[in-house]
Amino acid sequence: MSSMTDALASTNLQRGLLSDQIYSMIKGMIKESSLAPGEQLVESQLARQLQVSQAPVRDALKRLAHEGLVSQVRHLGSFVASYSPEEAAQAKTARVELEALAGRLACGALDDERRAALTGLIERMHAAAEASDLSGFRELDFVFHRTVIEASGNVYLPRMWDLLEPSLRVMHVLGDPSFTGDWHEVADWHKGLLDVLDGGDAEAASALFRAHAAGTLLND
Repeated sequence: MSSMTDALASTNLQRGLLSDQIYSMIKGMIKESSLAPGEQLVESQLARQLQVSQAPVRDALKRLAHEGLVSQVRHLGSFVASYSPEEAAQAKTARVELEALAGRLACGALDDERRAALTGLIERMHAAAEASDLSGFRELDFVFHRTVIEASGNVYLPRMWDLLEPSLRVMHVLGDPSFTGDWHEVADWHKGLLDVLDGGDAEAASALFRAHAAGTLLND
């Protein structure tokens, strides 16, 4: 019995590791727009391409569906999540309000570690802009905003951000590939956000984060 239990545990572990790898691969492709919104993800086809059984692929797709990156339609299969114009507008409204609140709460509350982290992210944004690495820039953009959300000190705001982030990714609300301006300028906008957090004026911080999220600064 013990040897059978050990064998099953080993099988489950291997399946879990495969599922994690497949999850990361598909999620990366969605982030980078290699997989377009609405594109079908055929479980059996993915399994053949990856030379694995369908079980870890199924697990990965379920996880992505839970995060909102994949839509699973009964009798039709799995698809990269897509959003209607109304849903896109609602996601943007939610982001605006969330960031405005986070900016207000985080103002004057940054410790040295978080300030250094945000400064480092801005420097890395400039490096990504210099290398024309849009995918890398987008990831840094997301990390910057989540770091500010966490700095708010409100434990519920990061959970709300986690619910919202998948739709922001699919709709390219941050790091929009269609942006034709200077990405160094976008990095500088984030320096302005950091500066206002250190300025001590919570209402000014809220207003700037609101404008940034709403796009009224011609930002992402």
